Amino acid sequence: MLMNREIKRPLSASQQELMDKLMSEINNSRCKAVTMKMKDVLINLPFSDLSDMFGFMEDEFAGFSAGKDSFTSLRVSAGDAALRKAELPVRVKLDKIYDIFRKLSGVSQLGIDRLKERECELFEHFAFPRECGKQLFRCAKDAKKRVIIVAETIYPREVIEHVLENCGYGSYDGLVVVSEIKDCTGKSWFSPALEKAGIPADRLLHIGGDIAFDVELAITHGAKALMMSQPSALMSRSGRLAEYIAEKKLLDYDKPEYLAIRCMLGLYAVYGFDVPQNKVALSDFCGDKYMMGFIVLGALSRLGDGYTPSGRLANIIKAMVSDETMLDGKDDFELMFEEQFGDFLDKYGYGGCEMPAEFVEKFCASGDREFFTPYLSPDMLKKWASSVKEPDIVNFRRKNVKRNSLQELADKMFPPETKVRNIVDDIMGRGKNTIKRRKKRK
Repeated sequence: MLMNREIKRPLSASQQELMDKLMSEINNSRCKAVTMKMKDVLINLPFSDLSDMFGFMEDEFAGFSAGKDSFTSLRVSAGDAALRKAELPVRVKLDKIYDIFRKLSGVSQLGIDRLKERECELFEHFAFPRECGKQLFRCAKDAKKRVIIVAETIYPREVIEHVLENCGYGSYDGLVVVSEIKDCTGKSWFSPALEKAGIPADRLLHIGGDIAFDVELAITHGAKALMMSQPSALMSRSGRLAEYIAEKKLLDYDKPEYLAIRCMLGLYAVYGFDVPQNKVALSDFCGDKYMMGFIVLGALSRLGDGYTPSGRLANIIKAMVSDETMLDGKDDFELMFEEQFGDFLDKYGYGGCEMPAEFVEKFCASGDREFFTPYLSPDMLKKWASSVKEPDIVNFRRKNVKRNSLQELADKMFPPETKVRNIVDDIMGRGKNTIKRRKKRK
């Protein structure tokens, strides 16, 4: 967990305006209690996806299993199977996932118990407070409002309580663990949360990150609701960098050698978008030199002296390290990365950490190129601008499913979620159905 970080980046005017508005809603005299979602509102994890955390369990898993499958692949498969059986994420519990994991892996019950315990330990270790959520929590407590925390998570109550205590939320007035609710649905948290608040719905303010299950649900029950967008979603919408990196390593992006760059994008999301901010026109870094320095120079810092760019890229990097604001971003990245991961990721290597810099060289938006005006000659800037083009990117969504060779070929030739891929999937589907019918006739 990150503690006592020295924040070098001040809030933008729009971010400060948003925080002031949120706090004014909490301080409104009609508001007597506040319900807050734990995940994404009050706590963050430094990962692009929860499955990235499983890489930290591979060594321990190897001591319990002689199989060829990795812990990550089996744990993801078990989670997917539990979700299919439960039908709703809020019904999935860690115990059920590991019941399925035991059948898939053949690991003894002793090993299962230790792996489950280890996952809970890692969740407690990596969870850290979302600073804007913590400010809102403190605002509510200072204003003498009752604060009820709603936890939608696979982890048991005792783990949730430890996380909240570690992150500085120990003074909450009530805790609703959604998976404990009988016959729970995504909407079933509201009644027990309102009951713990002990007030009429029209005196309740809810802060959550899902439009349907937070904002719309609260409003239809007569409460007021505020949307706190998830950092990962904000990061994805802020520019083209994350999808560019995913597309460049489309078939290999989920492999261990790219765990480091995935973790870096996770840090970029939870740190840069802690207080929500929107995309800025003609920029992939929210029009902020600090943000560019954080992810570009920060990622390069893990490559060490062995990375030697040449040509235009060398000049671009030289210009970036000449800028004090970009260096502030790099310094904060290094601090955050070391506190979260130490040297653990060294074993996987730092594949892909040069890609943010290469993205800037080849695809830098016009607004972001203006950062370099004091450092590059007009002729160099002109030539750079003439070489910039649109990157090939896909609307990438990580899917935790095993793919056969035909599906991998389709992914490479026809990016998922594009029109042409939908046609290909339809053809492939008809082909599979034809084979099934022939087998039945035989």
